[in-house]
Amino acid sequence: MFKPKHLAWAGLVPGLVLAVFVQAGEVGLSPQQSMVETLSASTSAYKDYMLNCGGCHRFSGEGVARNAVPDFRNSIGMFTHLPEGREYMIRVPGAAQSLLGNAELAEVLNWIVATYSPAQLAADFKPFTAGEVGAVRPYRFDNVVVERRKLTERLNEQGLTPSAYLYGAN
Repeated sequence: MFKPKHLAWAGLVPGLVLAVFVQAGEVGLSPQQSMVETLSASTSAYKDYMLNCGGCHRFSGEGVARNAVPDFRNSIGMFTHLPEGREYMIRVPGAAQSLLGNAELAEVLNWIVATYSPAQLAADFKPFTAGEVGAVRPYRFDNVVVERRKLTERLNEQGLTPSAYLYGAN
């Protein structure tokens, strides 16, 4: 069954709108690019991000460095290179303690990485799932700052430099 991926406007004819449906493979997108576009197109995840995350991380994903809220842009996707990085994203207090259900949180995490940091995703990136979120979410960090520093060191060893996390540094 044909399921359109993108809607491209082919042109307008007076009184008639012509639309061309283009599947991802037909416009030269890799499977990962297609997946990233699909994840970032989620309107429900966008809404949940704006209501639950945007107040601190800003609607643009830029964070607030002076308040130790890290920038997601060109950074958050790096955490998908490590299993512990994926767990970190689920277990940070703002995510783990949000009122979102596991499926909703997974969708928001997928939207965040696909929207703000797609070029930094692990080559073998698999979307977060409700099961993955539910399996690690209950295990709160004793000290999120220590965990972030450990992950940053491991990412640095791989040549990756995530955005600064200044909590506790001021």
